Amino acid sequence: MHPRVISNALGALLAAGGAAMLLPAAYSFLSADGHIATFGLPALGALVLGAALFFPTRDPGAYVSGRDVFLIVVLGWIGVASLGSLPFILSGLMSPIDAFFESMAGFTTTGASTVRTPEEVASSLLLWRSLTQWAGGIGIVVLFVAVAPLVGFGAAQLYSAELATPLPERLTPRIRNTAKILAYVYGALTLGGFAALLLAGIGPFDALNHSLTTVSTGGFSTRSDSIAAFDSWAVELAVTLGMVLSGANFALYFHLVRGQTGRVIGNRELLAYLGIIATGTILMTAALYAFDYRDSLVLAFREALFQTASFLTGTAFTTADWSLWDPLSQGLLMLFMLIGGMAGSTSGGLKVIRAVLLARHASQEVFRMVHPQAVTPLKLGDRVVPERFRAAFLGFFFVYVATMVGGTLLIALHGIPLEAAFGSIFACLNITGTALDPVGSADFYASLPASAKGILTFFMLLGRLELFTVLVLLTPAFWRH
Repeated sequence: MHPRVISNALGALLAAGGAAMLLPAAYSFLSADGHIATFGLPALGALVLGAALFFPTRDPGAYVSGRDVFLIVVLGWIGVASLGSLPFILSGLMSPIDAFFESMAGFTTTGASTVRTPEEVASSLLLWRSLTQWAGGIGIVVLFVAVAPLVGFGAAQLYSAELATPLPERLTPRIRNTAKILAYVYGALTLGGFAALLLAGIGPFDALNHSLTTVSTGGFSTRSDSIAAFDSWAVELAVTLGMVLSGANFALYFHLVRGQTGRVIGNRELLAYLGIIATGTILMTAALYAFDYRDSLVLAFREALFQTASFLTGTAFTTADWSLWDPLSQGLLMLFMLIGGMAGSTSGGLKVIRAVLLARHASQEVFRMVHPQAVTPLKLGDRVVPERFRAAFLGFFFVYVATMVGGTLLIALHGIPLEAAFGSIFACLNITGTALDPVGSADFYASLPASAKGILTFFMLLGRLELFTVLVLLTPAFWRH
């Protein structure tokens, strides 16, 4: 373990977080909402502390170990989330635990919130909430690698720790160039979403905030009723398209730019992802039309399309009170949250590729019961999945289930009903922020004991960093020489 390397990276991240706070500080100045110091003071402190950690330890040729990488990623996320909570505390809007919960929900793009009425919150604070999700969507470390050429160490390891996928793919030989490509794609999707929402007829402030939280699949909104507040087909279509695009693997956009359309069209995970959206929309339309919207097939389709995209990508924007829907539709939404979007996207959940591989593995096991001597390699398209990846996704699934059960019991110890305890862990581990009623409402999260909020905050971090990146720090072997 190399303290100088870790201090250098954490200093850079804190400085980047402080610089980001200057944006809502500037907006507060322009809008005169009285929160310039709310952002200016922590921004100044973060810049000074970040510089103090960064410059004395700067060494582009320093060696970075695997343990350094895990500490940088986890401590960096906790550090920036802690920094991000300060404006909520200084403004008097939240208690320290609520502020840290809100900030971690933002940077992990979970979308869980203790803000009951966003319309009553200062606009600069709402902008900061949205910016935390935008930054967290692509990963703070990846964004930093993309824009700060001063850091030359360990880029490949940092990238892989942030965007680990079952079948990783490097877009360019230099990892920093890969991160830059991801950042450009992310920025283009953000600008495209902003323009689409403006054309759909909503104001610039709402359009900006919702474009930030759509591309990050975070789901924070400036309205209590989320997207339902706009009651607009055009807005819903713009947001739906943004969520679907953001739930796809960003590597596919690189291939499109390079003219490698064959690699996109033939991508099995993409086909499965789009197939789930299409099939889910059809099934939910049928269920809603049969049980909830019997007077309008068009309305049933409208709600089904939006909510399928929203819950599959983990954004959890809403256009209706889905807790009042029939059990079949609610069950489908929970299934979508479990599956999640594509690997290499900003979505949470298991990821489509893992779900596909788990299904194929189960199918193979059934086949082997009938044909014990058969040799059936696990394939994804024409690619044979190496045994180490098979072991990895099976291990991930086991740890995922075990973590879900353990977290549910921890929350239930607070006297919270088992269904709500499971729902809250499910929502935070899959970084959606919502689940079956009452989980997901600001009232529910605000009413939780401080210790329960702390547990859920930890599970948000687990979900965003795909479990192992965090859990490895809890093993004695990690700290042993």
